[in-house]
Amino acid sequence: MSKNLTSSTFVEDLLSPHRRSASPWLTWYAANGERIELSGRVFDNWVAKSANMLSELFSLDEGDIVVVNLSSHWKSLVLALASLHHGATLVDAGGELAAEAALWITDAPNDAQIPASAEILAVNPAALALSFGDDLGPVAEDFNASVRTYADQFYPSAVSGTAAAIIGSTGAEPLTLQSLFDAQAESRGTILVRAEIPLLELLPYAVAQWRAGDAIVLLGEGVEATERLHEGERITFDYLP
Repeated sequence: MSKNLTSSTFVEDLLSPHRRSASPWLTWYAANGERIELSGRVFDNWVAKSANMLSELFSLDEGDIVVVNLSSHWKSLVLALASLHHGATLVDAGGELAAEAALWITDAPNDAQIPASAEILAVNPAALALSFGDDLGPVAEDFNASVRTYADQFYPSAVSGTAAAIIGSTGAEPLTLQSLFDAQAESRGTILVRAEIPLLELLPYAVAQWRAGDAIVLLGEGVEATERLHEGERITFDYLP
């Protein structure tokens, strides 16, 4: 049921009930054998650190346009929610609004399509990477090198529920913050999702299932959804959009 609010701390409302939870919230598998399990507590901690970084480094504010030009991954989901903590609007890298981006979050900080007016946050997706690497470039900030230095708690201000949270492909209706965080879903248990789904399509699904109390197992490109994986993670539902 909609809260009928004009403003709220939407990400906080999603994460705070799970802040002390040690149960799996998001588990990531990569083709190189990497498996990262984040409990509700650990995921919330990463979102808080990232939100503090976005505030202190970039002064991110409500209505700012953010491109998260990363594939679906635990870090891109963290950074998307950290951006929404501030009431920012997430847009596609190839969309018209990308040219107006205040912040471009990417694993390719020297990409020629990044507008000169945008600030850049470079992200190395590897779990144990302590820096982005040698290709950071002269203007990008290094997520990997800096994020752990930020506070473990974030104290959000309320943002407008009518603000656009996601603007996808050209012609699509913007998804407001209230619509995104009020979406209802049937509880499925532990859900297997493939990371080939674009981030801005995955995020609304993930938020709705997390609100329903579910855990998500996210498989990177090239990871086979074997019977052994299903049994080991106790998968109860495969999401096949």
